[in-house]
Amino acid sequence: MSLMKRLFALILTIFAFAVFAGCSANTDLPDVLKNPAAEALPEQSNPAPEDDPSAPFNPLTGLKDGVSDGKVHRAPVSIMINNIEASLPQYGISKADIIYEMLAEGNITRLLAVYQDPSKAGRIGSIRSARPYFMDIAQGYSAVYLHFGGSVPAYAKIAKHQIVNLDGIQSTWDGTLYYRDSERKKTYSLEHTVFTTGERIEAALSSLKHDLTVADPKNAFNFSEEHSALSGKSAGKIDIRYSKNTNPWFEYDEGTKTYLRFQFDEPHMDAEYNEQIRVKNVFVLQMKTAPVKNNSLHLIEIDTTGSGSGYYACEGKYIPITWKKPKISSPISFYLDDGSELKVAPGQTFVCCVPTSVDPTFEP
Repeated sequence: MSLMKRLFALILTIFAFAVFAGCSANTDLPDVLKNPAAEALPEQSNPAPEDDPSAPFNPLTGLKDGVSDGKVHRAPVSIMINNIEASLPQYGISKADIIYEMLAEGNITRLLAVYQDPSKAGRIGSIRSARPYFMDIAQGYSAVYLHFGGSVPAYAKIAKHQIVNLDGIQSTWDGTLYYRDSERKKTYSLEHTVFTTGERIEAALSSLKHDLTVADPKNAFNFSEEHSALSGKSAGKIDIRYSKNTNPWFEYDEGTKTYLRFQFDEPHMDAEYNEQIRVKNVFVLQMKTAPVKNNSLHLIEIDTTGSGSGYYACEGKYIPITWKKPKISSPISFYLDDGSELKVAPGQTFVCCVPTSVDPTFEP
């Protein structure tokens, strides 16, 4: 078969999976999705002030950070974020509660940004296509999965596990939930121009026929101000090498007691807020990584279930840990060498999932 015929067959396969596997269209769309210029629907419950003793804790951060009670009891949202250098800058990711970074084909990485309340993120993007192992992580949080297209294995997993996903390839969402930035289209490749907003996400979620209620929200981590890394070794800088061209790092800022993120030899910025990505917690998790056999697109597989080794860093200290995820729908959990559960400081978290052959470098 000629190359052109193989490519055409691949496109048809992806389209077929998209039509079959995505969330069912709802013709009764809110006005903001019928007309992107319309105002968003009001929240069902108003966010409580952060200093209100009755304000709920965000289960993804362990903080009273303004998330309303209604959104605490709603499934979070996870979004596939472009991270190839040619697509930068990114928008809205500094407001994510948890960010996962994992390899994709071509030795580049993509991000999965997880939000308990996406409405506070403003503009978010650019958005890229689905990969199965990112879906595995999202399922551990029972999160709605947002993406624009996907690999054939990704669509197969969506269909097999009936994953609640909002796919921009579907006509229901392209141009409503997702849009292409007209200014970016002038200077960027088309695949780097897809965006959404917190307002559009809220309207899309309200239109779904799926019940997104979470009766008893579980914390993403075992939160404690007396976190386990307090007794660890010095970690003023954390170097992480995914590949020859992908070598991000974190630097500890004593003034804010957070880690600042860098990549491609410069600060990792959120252009929506003109601020550098900073997080309270940094995880490095080692996971089995291998190329998909006989795949002309050079896709990879990452084993996100089972268990493995890793590291946890917080407030300039780090310790070795183990992680466990029994199955796709299970939350990921973390333990110390003695088998006790890891204590994690409340705050935003960045999780770097690297191949088992990769060891991060910690500097004082």
